[in-house]
Amino acid sequence: MQHPWLIAVLLAACGGPTVYDDVVYDARFGGATSMDIHIPEGNATARPAVMLIHGGGWRYGDKAAYAEAAERFATAGYVAATIDYRLVPAGTYPAAVQDCLCALSFLRANAAAYGIDPARIAVTGYSAGGHLAALVGTGADVAAHQPDCASGPTGAPAAAIPGDSVYDFTADGNHDSDLVRDFLGGTLEERPEQYASASPLLHVRPGAPPFLVVHGRSDVVPIESARQLAGALRAAGGDVRMLELGGAGHLTSAVTASDGAYLQAATDTPEAWAVQLDFLARTVGAP
Repeated sequence: MQHPWLIAVLLAACGGPTVYDDVVYDARFGGATSMDIHIPEGNATARPAVMLIHGGGWRYGDKAAYAEAAERFATAGYVAATIDYRLVPAGTYPAAVQDCLCALSFLRANAAAYGIDPARIAVTGYSAGGHLAALVGTGADVAAHQPDCASGPTGAPAAAIPGDSVYDFTADGNHDSDLVRDFLGGTLEERPEQYASASPLLHVRPGAPPFLVVHGRSDVVPIESARQLAGALRAAGGDVRMLELGGAGHLTSAVTASDGAYLQAATDTPEAWAVQLDFLARTVGAP
C-alpha cells in the first residue's frame, strides 16, 4: 500500500512539482470554487493538462481527495488541477456541472500563466466526479450547463476519463438513491427533464471528445451504465475505450499477488494508471 507521506518526502527530495493551492476560479463562491494546480518541474510551456473532479455523491468530499493523483500526473509531466465545486444543496444540478465547466474555462483563459496548452486539457473524475467528467465531455454545449462566471462559457475538453459512475439517470435502477434525488432536486417523476438533462449518455452526439471509460467489475455501481455510455459513443463514431477491471470495487480493489484488498478507487490501480497515461499520450499528447 502506498503511503502519501512517503511520496511527499520522495517528491520533495527530487524537487517535485510546484503546487499553487486554493486558486479561486469563480470569485462569487470563493473557496467552494477553487483548485490546486500542480506544475511539473522545468520551464516547459504549452504542456497538456488534466483537470480532476472528486467524488462524494455530489454532497461530500473536496479536492484533497485527488491530491496524490494530481502529484502523480504532474510527476509524469502533465499540469494537474484538482478542483472543488459547489456541493448539494448549493450544488444541486446544474450548478455543479456549471462549476466544472467554469473551472475548465478558467484553466484555458489562464493557460499561459500555468504553462498549459489550452487545446490539450483532459478531464477525469471518479464516482460523482466521473459523472461530472462525462457530462462535461458530452454536454458542454447544453444551454443549462453554461457557466456565467468571469471566464465565460467554454467547449468540451480534449479528452474525458470518467470512472465508476452512472451515466443515465432515467434508466431503471439508476435513480433509486437519496443522493441522486438530492442532486437533481426531486424524484424522476417530479423532475423528468432534469434527470434526462443530467444524463451524459443522453447527450452523446458525433464529435464528442475521446473517452476512456473505467469501471470495476465488482463495483456496487452497476457496470452496465458504463458499457452503455461506451457503446453509445462508439455508435456515434467516437474514439472510445472501455477498461473493465476485475476485482475492483467502488472503494476497495484487490491487491495484486494476494487475496487481500485495500482502499483504492478503480482508477488508481496500477493497471488503470498505465492505461490512462497511454490514453492521454495518444489523445492530448505526451508531455
